[in-house]
Amino acid sequence: MNSFTKIPLHVSFLRSINNTFAINECIFKKYLIFYPLRAISTNSTDSDKNAKSIRPLRPRVEGLDVSRFPDLSKLDPILDIPGPIIDPPFPITRPSVVITAPETESDDTDTLSAVTGLSPSEIRDLQKKALIIKRVVKQTGKGRIPSMYALVVVGNGKGVAGFGEGKHDEVPTAIKKATNKAIKSLRYFERYDDRTLYHDIEHKFHGTTIKLWVRPPGFGIRCNHYIHEVAKCVGIQDLSAKVFGSCNGMNVIKCTFEALNGQKLPSEIAKSRGKNLVDVYHTYYGTK
Repeated sequence: MNSFTKIPLHVSFLRSINNTFAINECIFKKYLIFYPLRAISTNSTDSDKNAKSIRPLRPRVEGLDVSRFPDLSKLDPILDIPGPIIDPPFPITRPSVVITAPETESDDTDTLSAVTGLSPSEIRDLQKKALIIKRVVKQTGKGRIPSMYALVVVGNGKGVAGFGEGKHDEVPTAIKKATNKAIKSLRYFERYDDRTLYHDIEHKFHGTTIKLWVRPPGFGIRCNHYIHEVAKCVGIQDLSAKVFGSCNGMNVIKCTFEALNGQKLPSEIAKSRGKNLVDVYHTYYGTK
């Protein structure tokens, strides 16, 4: 037989594990013995602490001559102001005069008054409603240019209304531009009995189709919220409507204005049918 005997694998594995445990145990015992001695040797004594506190501090800047410093107890004729120092009181309230931007509302009102023929008071009393405010992006050769878009509806509640669109980098300026365009585009819309439409209307604008129905007194405005705001600005009190197709706000508002503008008046129907205006008025209108 050979002098070298083969040891099974599981036996050699167990022996290696036992050796590892023995080495770890020796290291742990050595740590328990020498660590307290090291901690005792590294602790500083009270005498060392006292010596550190007694040691004089090293000056930060060397070679300073105190005689060269100025005497701060005396007043300097140039830097110091003679006499008592008066501290003005801090204003508690805001100043009465407010500085505004060059483009003020009054300037716009005067300009719009000259363009539209309305008085400044009538322009200030108009109902101004920003119905749509959103962020838009324009794709150009230099890249994407973002801006803010606003659509404003303006009206006096007595048959005069208009809408305008504006774009700018800031929202207030975009709303201001849209409001000015809306005031410049004001027009009068006919109303039956100053409260509702003359007849039912169906109108289509791009992908949006709306139907407007005449309603009796006291019915109210029951329709899409965009049409509701437009009707309030125009001064319509009794109306019902339905939106078909696209419910995009811009399309709905523009479609509503075109529908109101396309009403057939009693005089037009009487002329086309060859009848008196009174007969047409009572036959075709006021029956609902």
